[in-house]
Amino acid sequence: MNKLGDRYVLLDQLGAGAMGVVWRARDELLHRDVAVKQLLLNDVQPNEFHEAVQRAMREGRIAARLQHPNAIAVYDVVVDNGKPCLVMEYLPSRNLSAVLDERGPMPPVEAARIGSLAASALAAAHAAGIVHRDIKPGNVLIGRDGAVKITDFGISRALGDVAVTKTGMLAGTPAYLAPELARGAEPAPPSDVFSLGATLYAMTEGEPPFGKSTNDLGLLYKVARGETRPPMRSGPLTPLLVRLLANEPSQRPTAAQAAEELKAIASGNVPPVTTVLPPRPMTPPSGTAVMPSGPGTQGPRTVPPLGPPPQGPRTRPPAPVFDQTELPRKSNRGLAVAASILAVLLVAGVAYAIINAGGGNSAAGPTSTQSTPQSQAQAGATTQTKAPTTTAQKKPAPTSQTYTSQLPSKPASKFNAAQVTLFVKQHYAKLPKDVAGAREDWDPESAPSEGSEKEYWSGYTKVAVKGNPVVTTSDDGTFTVTTALDLTEAETNKVVTEEHILKISGKGDKLLIIDEQR
Repeated sequence: MNKLGDRYVLLDQLGAGAMGVVWRARDELLHRDVAVKQLLLNDVQPNEFHEAVQRAMREGRIAARLQHPNAIAVYDVVVDNGKPCLVMEYLPSRNLSAVLDERGPMPPVEAARIGSLAASALAAAHAAGIVHRDIKPGNVLIGRDGAVKITDFGISRALGDVAVTKTGMLAGTPAYLAPELARGAEPAPPSDVFSLGATLYAMTEGEPPFGKSTNDLGLLYKVARGETRPPMRSGPLTPLLVRLLANEPSQRPTAAQAAEELKAIASGNVPPVTTVLPPRPMTPPSGTAVMPSGPGTQGPRTVPPLGPPPQGPRTRPPAPVFDQTELPRKSNRGLAVAASILAVLLVAGVAYAIINAGGGNSAAGPTSTQSTPQSQAQAGATTQTKAPTTTAQKKPAPTSQTYTSQLPSKPASKFNAAQVTLFVKQHYAKLPKDVAGAREDWDPESAPSEGSEKEYWSGYTKVAVKGNPVVTTSDDGTFTVTTALDLTEAETNKVVTEEHILKISGKGDKLLIIDEQR
């Protein structure tokens, strides 16, 4: 019987991961079950091993300072065969990752309840000066009675907190990592808040905000750029999720603020949902943001989300702005007519002057010389009075309605939403077997390589469109189509639902795909 520290008897293995092996053990001194995590130090060089053990012991003791009903407590730190072991509270439970794998996405209100409890534990940790550094579904435990507890506080720091090991392999997945950490910043409470938001996103959307990928380095690149996908199924959680996933750490709420908002959503006090823009790479998304209120003030302030303009009465509509390059040709005819009249009058004036000058009377010479500029002046005066009259009286400045009626009414695309919907359904009906045929639906300049497409779709045995795609038409002749797909995984035969967003060009003779977000 294996015993640690002459006190803890290992009973059975509960799980294993990149950071260590977890056992259920019996504390013979206090007669209670505990969880023992044996930390793995496989990538540590022999000359660094002692330092790594001391660091693990130190961080374990720091984590033991945190006492919160929603955090797994650390009871003790012992060394077995030179390797550190953390003795922790034992909770009969399953981690959130396993729950999501079995159930799929959960309703936003249920996710808000779990998230509020996890956020309250994070707030207590941050108040105690502890940064978790590895918030993800696998580190959120759901007890048999519905209890929620975060585990592994301090473990990431104890193991060196490296994103890439000395062998060049990633230590764990970056799917829930904050963008600033992928760019080399030090972990801080806002990075925990981002990871909490990413975990909530996965709970309601069915996958992390950066998508699913087996290419960890490619995923890490997307994380560093902050290329999150906008939430589509999170309902009342959407505005808060956008703020939690803000690229700028200063624009995220604190864990305590997130806990309060999540608690309100879980209790049915849903804040008004506003239209928000999805986060873009390296650009903070619009919406509610928490940031310092300015010099000389204490604490954060909340900037209200962008919303529609006030609907009060207007005294007059705003003046229309027209693109001069798109004005109808008819509007230039007044200027042409005026120019013609000016030319005719100038020619007549010159002719008149010539006739007067050729009369042969020497006395008339000065008179003729004086009459020439007078004739030009009269011509100018005539032009200046007639040209405005032609424009102002006969062709008044068109109003916005006049321009609208004169603009071409030809649609940007000859295809309608029904045709686009049929095109999308036929496209996905070819998959996953006929990848080559599906690639023919792409614009040749935008099509992904056949190898990458075969690699992606080989992971599924069946693709089915769920419901009707949502088609949005743009003025430039393109369509954005959001489609829910039921995908049967090849390895597990389990059906997962993914949202694919196609951008389709309808400018030519046939519809062509120019982009796909998976």
